[in-house]
Amino acid sequence: MANFKEIDLKEAITELVKNDYGQERGGDVLFLYNYVKTKEGEKGLAKVIYELEEAGYEIPDFKNINEMDWLPSSLPTAFMLAMAKALDWRENDVIELGKSTISMHSLVKIFVRYFASVRKTFEMAARTWQKHYTFGEIEIVSLDEKKKEVMVRISKFKKHPITCLYLQGLFSKIIEVATGSGQVVSKETKCEFRGDDYHEIILNW
Repeated sequence: MANFKEIDLKEAITELVKNDYGQERGGDVLFLYNYVKTKEGEKGLAKVIYELEEAGYEIPDFKNINEMDWLPSSLPTAFMLAMAKALDWRENDVIELGKSTISMHSLVKIFVRYFASVRKTFEMAARTWQKHYTFGEIEIVSLDEKKKEVMVRISKFKKHPITCLYLQGLFSKIIEVATGSGQVVSKETKCEFRGDDYHEIILNW
């Protein structure tokens, strides 16, 4: 179980900036900003900003960020880490954050109209990935609707382990909406941070 309170945020951000893969849409960090503000209020948001300032991270003016802007991928990840540290999160809190993306992230909400089936949803996600990120690839490795299991692979997407938890939550919520199941179980069976060539997540419902 991760202890985000003990994260050396300055060191983590330094690594993120140094190894930055590319860019992603501004909607990602705006979602995180609004999530904290909605869930924790101005005091919670102030705690997150404080952690970033203490780490020496230059914080952008969120009012000037557009959802479709291309921003360094290190920005939303750094903000997510600051959230986890400032608010003393556990792994499940990050997974819940990923689940909330569907209802709060206006870019992701567009996908809801396509939730006709699990396969169509993930096929569309794979096709549109490059419109959201300048790096990384997503594919369906296997899908068995009788066994109620799907295996998703994400490659060339080595940001930070906290992102793995976020994706588990996001994909779990997609399955929930696509199938109507409230009993989705996700497990990351392979991970680039454990020496594998890609991330692999198995979801059962």
